[in-house]
Amino acid sequence: MKTRLNFRALLLASTLSLAALSAEAETLRVAMGYDPVSLDPIATSDNGSIWTQLLIYDTLVRPDATGTKLEPGLAESWTVSDDGLTIRFKLRDAKFSDGTPVTAEDVQFSIARAASEESGWGRFYRPITRFEIPNPREIVMHLTEPFTPAFNNLALFAAAILPKAALEAKGAAFFDAPVGSGPFVLKKWTRGASLELVKNPYYWQAGKPAVDEAVLEVVTEPSARVIKLEAGEVDVALDPPLNQLAALKAEPGITTGSVTPYRADFVQLNTRYAPLGNEKVRQALNYAIDKTALIKGVLYGEGTPAASAMPVMAYADPALTPYPYDPAKAKALLAEAGYPEGFEAEMLVDSGIATQRNTAIALQAMLAQVGVKVKIQMLESGTQWETTKAGGYQMSLSYTTSDTIDPDQIIGFVAVNPERANAYHTEWKNERLNALYTQERKTVNGPERGAMFREMIQILHDGAPFLFLYHPATVWAEKDYVKGFSVLPTSNFRLEDVTIAK
Repeated sequence: MKTRLNFRALLLASTLSLAALSAEAETLRVAMGYDPVSLDPIATSDNGSIWTQLLIYDTLVRPDATGTKLEPGLAESWTVSDDGLTIRFKLRDAKFSDGTPVTAEDVQFSIARAASEESGWGRFYRPITRFEIPNPREIVMHLTEPFTPAFNNLALFAAAILPKAALEAKGAAFFDAPVGSGPFVLKKWTRGASLELVKNPYYWQAGKPAVDEAVLEVVTEPSARVIKLEAGEVDVALDPPLNQLAALKAEPGITTGSVTPYRADFVQLNTRYAPLGNEKVRQALNYAIDKTALIKGVLYGEGTPAASAMPVMAYADPALTPYPYDPAKAKALLAEAGYPEGFEAEMLVDSGIATQRNTAIALQAMLAQVGVKVKIQMLESGTQWETTKAGGYQMSLSYTTSDTIDPDQIIGFVAVNPERANAYHTEWKNERLNALYTQERKTVNGPERGAMFREMIQILHDGAPFLFLYHPATVWAEKDYVKGFSVLPTSNFRLEDVTIAK
């Protein structure tokens, strides 16, 4: 009888202990608007994929919280030769989430994979032509000719370090349950609904992440994200409707935050469409837009006017000013270009984003004042992207963000032709800009390279293959017990430092 009582007492104590542990487990719930396309870092370019991958994988180096310099990731130190042709990394004593060590062989495998023909980001890494592995925690990368962005590109998500043995063994199935060295491990992915992440027990930053689990809920409608936050179903809501921001700031128990990331919003102008092939027409369209009114009416003040399709980042020219609002000048330029009565055009718009819809309606009204009649075609985001990419458009409301702190990635994307996007599918081309792009990639960081970027951005401003709009702030709302959450200038968010203080 005594033995039975002791067993029951032990069982009860174990049950209470497990319940206590369960109660102590902390889960951070974040509502975001994007579902990942894939967790393969060389096969994606969408924000949902990038943001999730950067919670699971690590890179050798990464942008710091200010977005102005790179800090150690899996590499605890590095040296770059004076000629830029040799980069030597010393790896920290880190492990993947399956407990296996991160080695120089994994680094070589991952960077070579990023440079492969299968990679959507291959041209960023192909200048690295040879590797040396002196020991398992040291790797040397060699370039045959100078390529200044090489070091910075190693901070890009596409250069995530993956375990060679596991990926080779599993192939594509690896990304169904990926192994990384980042702060979290994927527990479950319900496509279109949520991603459940748990703490990586082998994460190299001792004591991090502070929370045990992180659930990324995919909630495409901004208002629905706010409703979930107010109901206590999530702890953080990304990108709430801007017209609700003031009310959220005043709501007890909720705080808000914002950052102006490396982002620019604009209208792509297909220069193969006759009116838009004329530089004076494109400039006229820019003079016809009241950016201040757009920011006030559409962004509720959460943004700044754009002078270019480039984000305001390293080597930006503070003296470059946006096109002023001048409808009279717009009309004069249209007349000079041979369109005194204006013309008609169609604008593609993402139907799922309220800010885009409202911006399009405002643009339609402003351009009508100078005789340009714009028909708005609302499309699902994927359809809009594919139509624009294929060149089957006249105008397309869009934006770009930078995933790195060096402007080389974005200038190549929005302004260079031929390049991977042919001036972001505008087909605009400027030989001087192309030459400067080639030159800056061989020039060491400093004033000379900075002058090249400033000239390229001035050329882009003057050529106006885009209708430059604004640099919007990224905002979020959170319960006031959430501490340490923020969005980086590169638009992603880190969660390893976030705490819940209920």
